[in-house]
Amino acid sequence: MIDPDTAWNAVQRRDRAFDGRFVTGVLTTGIYCRPSCAARHPARANVRFFADGAAAQQTGLRPCKRCLPDDIGRDEVALAKALDLLRAEEPPALEELAAAVGYAPHHFHRLFKRATGVTPSAFARAERAKRVASALAKEARVTDAIYEAGYSGPSRFYEDTKGRLGMTPSAWKMAGQGWSYAGRWSTRRLVKCLSLQRKRGFAVCPSTKTRKPW
Repeated sequence: MIDPDTAWNAVQRRDRAFDGRFVTGVLTTGIYCRPSCAARHPARANVRFFADGAAAQQTGLRPCKRCLPDDIGRDEVALAKALDLLRAEEPPALEELAAAVGYAPHHFHRLFKRATGVTPSAFARAERAKRVASALAKEARVTDAIYEAGYSGPSRFYEDTKGRLGMTPSAWKMAGQGWSYAGRWSTRRLVKCLSLQRKRGFAVCPSTKTRKPW
């Protein structure tokens, strides 16, 4: 069980990172909430912390109708399923994706971005960019790499990757010979990327395991 002082500090900050790690029971109202619940904070003396909703219910508390603390597990399952779907060669559009995980599109879009730091479409593009970079590193010809990455043909590949590699596929395949860079890693909970700046634009490496052109 989380330390009570740490838990209370998370509640005061309404820290979403602690959602799912514990619930906050409020003795005066008889409810339990997520740490990030937007409701007015109760007095510390009236608060108890529980590992999960089941533990809180055993003491007679009921879930908050505002923050729906028992939906945390559902959110995590939905996110895991969505990430798998977005890694497919032909990822679904937002409407399809949301329907597949049982959420309204606008709600799931917010949920996904809050959890990952990027939109579903941006995550799908990053996953495809990883496949492209991997294929360019393995295949002898750029054309072979295009099909290996899951594209139906060169035109779709060039349309989708225009400006994303930061250089031509051939230059990427040659490890960016003749290019100079300055960059910094940026990390979010589920996505990592590296932006490499050059006078003519940016090159993005979506994974630490991706071959880096320097």
